[in-house]
Amino acid sequence: MFELKRDKKIFIVTNRHLIEKGNIYDVIEKCALKGADGVILREKDLSYDSLKKMAEGIKNITDKYNIPLIINGNIDVAKNVNAYGFHTGVDEFRRMSPMSQVISNHEEKEGLGCTFATFRAREYDSQKLVLGVSVHSSDEAIEAEKLGANYIIAGHIFETECKPGLKARGIEFIQKVCKSVRIPVIAIGGITPNNLNEVLNTEVFGVAVMSYGMKI
Repeated sequence: MFELKRDKKIFIVTNRHLIEKGNIYDVIEKCALKGADGVILREKDLSYDSLKKMAEGIKNITDKYNIPLIINGNIDVAKNVNAYGFHTGVDEFRRMSPMSQVISNHEEKEGLGCTFATFRAREYDSQKLVLGVSVHSSDEAIEAEKLGANYIIAGHIFETECKPGLKARGIEFIQKVCKSVRIPVIAIGGITPNNLNEVLNTEVFGVAVMSYGMKI
């Protein structure tokens, strides 16, 4: 898949329970070698200490390949390992607002948020984390942008085993989301080499993959 990404980005979302061979560090290294553009560490069942230890190990790899590490769901870990960013769901983002006033100055980061021109490891102030939000509608995307999100992940685009029984939202959905906001939109959900081009032909900044990355 990585050789097919053209001028777009591919981010790896972790789920160590999906790994069939090796460990999470082996998998992240393989993805980085193949051209992954960033890693979103999403291991919600881990304690603070366990997640921090894992984050430190993965950050050694992402720093080596000069790609960003984003922590999902635990802002203390994100800050304490000097991660590039913090990611959360839209409901939690609402509850934490005005989080952008505490962690990130949105006006200062607006240029980065709109272009991701400096979306590279170590080019950040560790106390001004890039803020990402998961959304499932264009209305949520608009709200997340207004609340200070620097980027959004929108999905799920295609049917995926990670969300069994839930109907896919499709390409029209991601196109609508892209047109509704100025910040980068990353598509997620059931994306494989077979349908990647269909997604990349939209205005997305890139895609995020979980199963494909973890089973690489």
